[in-house]
Amino acid sequence: MRLQVNPHSSTPLYAQIVEQMRNQILSGSLLAGTPLPSVREISEMIEVNSLTIQKALKILEVEKFIVIRRGVGAFVSENIVSLSIEQKLELIKTGLVNVVNHAKELSIDKERFGILIEECWVEVNQNND
Repeated sequence: MRLQVNPHSSTPLYAQIVEQMRNQILSGSLLAGTPLPSVREISEMIEVNSLTIQKALKILEVEKFIVIRRGVGAFVSENIVSLSIEQKLELIKTGLVNVVNHAKELSIDKERFGILIEECWVEVNQNND
């Protein structure tokens, strides 16, 4: 599991963690049934308060992305594959709205933003090869 947070972002840390974990689950980087690192391990890995990690995990549990078993740990939900394409797109849209708002704050026009999305798509695909 890879997580990277930006403490200078207008997006709260817990929301950054939730979004990244959702994306990794939906992309298949984190498979159904995969055990997650402990709260303490995640906290140390990304240098974020453990209460912030707990908040993020609780949100993911409520959204049914993960299952938390007391005394055992947290696991990627077995039911995640049942999300429809519409549900997956809605999850992506949530993150994109934040990115679009940030781009507008920086006075990036729609055309340049579209080019940036294409560049990122190519970069991600090259890194995954």
